[in-house]
Amino acid sequence: MALARAIALDPMLIMYDEPFAGLDPISLNTIASLIRRLNDALGLTSIVVTYDVSESLKVADYVYFIHDGVVVAEGNSAEMVDSTDPFVSQFVHAKPDGPVAFQYPSRPYPDELEIGPATP
Repeated sequence: MALARAIALDPMLIMYDEPFAGLDPISLNTIASLIRRLNDALGLTSIVVTYDVSESLKVADYVYFIHDGVVVAEGNSAEMVDSTDPFVSQFVHAKPDGPVAFQYPSRPYPDELEIGPATP
C-alpha cells in the first residue's frame, strides 16, 4: 500500500530503506524487479539503502559505497562488479578477508568464559 500511495503522486524520486529485509528469495527477487520496472516505466530515480549488495546491483544504474560516513567508491553496477578496489571487491563478492575485518582479535573462548582448560 505504501508504494501505491507513493507512486500515485507521480514522484520524481522514491527512497527505499531496506526494502529486501526479511524477505524470502522469491519475494526479494519480485520486489527488486518491481523497483527496476517502476524506475524504467515511470522515469523515476530511486535511492535504495540496503545491505543486500548482490540484489542492489541488479536494480541499480549507479552505486555508492559508504564506509565510516565517507563515499569510498562509486560507479555503475558493471564497474563495481569488475572493480579491483579491495574494499569494493570484498563487498561485491562477499569475501571474508579484505580491508573490512570480519574476524576480530579476542582471547580464546575458554578464557572469555573464565573456565580452565579441559583436564584429561
